Amino acid sequence: MNAVDKKESFQVDQQLNDALLSGALSKELGLGERELGLALGVANLKLRSGNPSKALQMYAMLVLCKPTNVDFQCALANCALQLQEYEVALQAASAVVAMAPADCRGYYFSGAACLGLGQFGDAKEDIVDAITFAENSPHQDIHAACLKLNTQLKSKLS
Repeated sequence: MNAVDKKESFQVDQQLNDALLSGALSKELGLGERELGLALGVANLKLRSGNPSKALQMYAMLVLCKPTNVDFQCALANCALQLQEYEVALQAASAVVAMAPADCRGYYFSGAACLGLGQFGDAKEDIVDAITFAENSPHQDIHAACLKLNTQLKSKLS
């Protein structure tokens, strides 16, 4: 690929990124907040009913429609972890940490993904951050999950 092709490719990629971040896909599809919320509910039902692969597809579509929605990113990370798709989980968790640095869920999902990838140092750092942020969080279930994850990490390190 020559320099001109690379520049044009970068410009197209940048335009696509800008369109996605602005919510252009959801607008193009005619999906408002209500429809996206309903789709999240359906994806959650798919996950709870034992169809995590379909749920993952739905969460990924929700993230494409609205990548700045922390709840969509968390749902994607959670589902990806259940399917042992650790790279996907780590990417979604990283987006949560970037958008909501005080949200314990991003660190928890990142720690769990790093643990699955065998990146124990990063996992430990994220788990410590998750525990710290979970103490004053409305997501108290994450605090207990972090403690369990920390125990798993310690068993891997010993």
